[in-house]
Amino acid sequence: METLVNELIKYFLDEKDHPKIEMPSSYVNKRELLRGLINVRPATYLDEEIIKKEDMLLQSELKEKNIKDVNDFTDRLSIWQGSITEIKVGAIVNFATPKLTGCFKPNHNCIDNNIHSNAGIALRLKCKEISKGNDIEVSKVVLTEGYNLPCEYIIHTVKPNIDDINEEIIEEIKDCIINSLDLAKNNNIDTICIPNLTVKTEDKDIVAKVIMNTIKDYLKDDTFFKKVVLNVLTLDSYNIYSKYI
Repeated sequence: METLVNELIKYFLDEKDHPKIEMPSSYVNKRELLRGLINVRPATYLDEEIIKKEDMLLQSELKEKNIKDVNDFTDRLSIWQGSITEIKVGAIVNFATPKLTGCFKPNHNCIDNNIHSNAGIALRLKCKEISKGNDIEVSKVVLTEGYNLPCEYIIHTVKPNIDDINEEIIEEIKDCIINSLDLAKNNNIDTICIPNLTVKTEDKDIVAKVIMNTIKDYLKDDTFFKKVVLNVLTLDSYNIYSKYI
């Protein structure tokens, strides 16, 4: 795969003016450079051959991952610590930016960046096509394919500004969850993985309670969903969300 990575790096470096960048010697550093170059690239036309090459790389990497199957969970509602890009499920939820086109910070470890980086640049192009470059309203939901992720679909919901949590923001968070579940149900997707929201330390507990209670309230009167998984990345988040399972 290193030859493929080298070809892609060269393409994206030649595509526009970048600061002078020397090719790293190690494969790991080359792969990080490639991800960063793709992260900062605008959602503009890309040669189909380059998309195919990136797909080949991402599919090869997918085969090496330890994929979690949603059917491994025994309970209807579960909490799982891991990367949301590594779960085989009907749909994952992405807390998206207003234009849907992902995080443009190179190698940023947010969920939005991870989803776009592992799904492939074709996802960014599709989201640009859907939004037409315009802002989508907070809590609105959009469905796309999963591309190079093990999930079948991605549900993108525009998250509110979570810098300061208040009653209005709490209601918007609830709407993000409910609208995502509704969209999945309307498209006959009966397994779903929803990530936690990254917020300030002092807001973690209240947001966890809101998200978990919103999911539980929805499932009380629901007979459609077979499995709902709440995804967290850290042990700290796992312990907080587990209090409200």
